[in-house]
Amino acid sequence: MKCVAAYNVVMLSDNFVFERGLIHAADALSGSARTPLNTVARPQSLADETYRQLLMQLEMGLWAVGSKLPPEMALAESLGVSRPVVREALARLKADGRIETRQGSGAIVADRNKIAAFRFAKSGGAEEADAKDTAEREMLELRQIVESGAAELAAKRRTDADIAAIRAAVAAMDGALRNKSDGSDVDDAFHNAIAAATHNAQLTKFVEFVGAQFSASRKATWDKTGYGVGITEVGQDDHRAILKAIDGGDATKAKRLSHAHVQRAIDRVNRRIDERAATAALPAIADKKD
Repeated sequence: MKCVAAYNVVMLSDNFVFERGLIHAADALSGSARTPLNTVARPQSLADETYRQLLMQLEMGLWAVGSKLPPEMALAESLGVSRPVVREALARLKADGRIETRQGSGAIVADRNKIAAFRFAKSGGAEEADAKDTAEREMLELRQIVESGAAELAAKRRTDADIAAIRAAVAAMDGALRNKSDGSDVDDAFHNAIAAATHNAQLTKFVEFVGAQFSASRKATWDKTGYGVGITEVGQDDHRAILKAIDGGDATKAKRLSHAHVQRAIDRVNRRIDERAATAALPAIADKKD
């Protein structure tokens, strides 16, 4: 990147102040400087401020498209926050389509032209529980249509190399399951490998476009709650069964298993909506009795 004279102060549109300049920021993240990039303001949400700083650096072109971001530990030290906070901020950037994660490669700066090719509208009532659940259900329904169709086509067209790639993703998820770690990235790799096995370039591109959005809905399978209630193990059983059906060339079964796999998540969201509606109705029932 061409050297630029260091700025004393750069003002963001949200009045957040980024001090020390681009050169200092680059030095801090590369490890050549020991001073933190710009410690996140404590009164604000740490994850929100970390997200803002990283987004700002992406906007300024601190990292080129296709380049690898520093490891989570380096980012955490530079920003003065913990790794879980950085991880949450990176998850948001991935959901926004600003970065991609690749197994063994970490976070990669995404091509904004590719991002612009497919964007999802944000729910206007994002803070409302019903609105968030509805948005999640809609995303899961899209996942269900795309992934079940991809599994069906993959079972008809898969090659030995395709099966090897899908099997490698399943094995990586088995490893995450044993360690009780986050396997959402390899979960993404599993579904991307199935899309690639369709040998349909447009479908493969479509899955890539929306992969970050789908990834957010897969996170629930691999978080602490998912492990605690057994969702992770059930989901991985589904992955193994889908692989077996695709490998065996059973298109009908592959489609049915993939559809049922996502339906479990849709059912969980619907239960939340129904339970909330039932709870909200209780005061009205009590008033009628009075």
